[in-house]
Amino acid sequence: MDRNIKYKQVCRLQLFGDDDINTNSNSQYSLNGITYGKRMRFALNNALNDLKLSVNARCVVETFNIPTIQNMGSKYILVRLVTSTQDKTCDTKKFLNGNPILLSMATAGTLGTPNILYNASEFFYNLNVPTNLFSQGYVDIELECPTATTNIDFITNKPLASLFLNLIIVDEDLEITKDLTLAPPIDYKNYNVNMPIRPY
Repeated sequence: MDRNIKYKQVCRLQLFGDDDINTNSNSQYSLNGITYGKRMRFALNNALNDLKLSVNARCVVETFNIPTIQNMGSKYILVRLVTSTQDKTCDTKKFLNGNPILLSMATAGTLGTPNILYNASEFFYNLNVPTNLFSQGYVDIELECPTATTNIDFITNKPLASLFLNLIIVDEDLEITKDLTLAPPIDYKNYNVNMPIRPY
């Protein structure tokens, strides 16, 4: 028998740039000989392994802050969430091979200036995430500056130490399940001790 279960689990995921465990040059990548991107990895220390997501779970950006670093000023950046998603994503740079873009924003021209994004709506800066998002114990994001004309050094002197990304995992939609653990059958005649729901 199919039963409906309503998931109401909400998780806040706060990622700080100085906690990036990809600290060597292999985490940077180039195009046409110009270093323009970096993959950042944030360990979760198994803190979210017990979180069960449905197929309707979405990841929403609440706040993002990145400083303007050398050779990235007065350009735009992309932040991609490294995950599979049911949202079919195609862009003209990577076509179907790229990770989905979570957010994009312009950067200030002055070195060290914080570039801050506040999102007050779950309809913007969000994408569908898989049920096993936290199963590996870490979250990866890609930071790119596609219009870079000079190498960007994301490693030396930790220029991304003050980066901050606050994500909310929203999972509130109905999902049909046959799992008796998640949605056990209800005995309507004896719902509570000596207090039947139905009077017949």
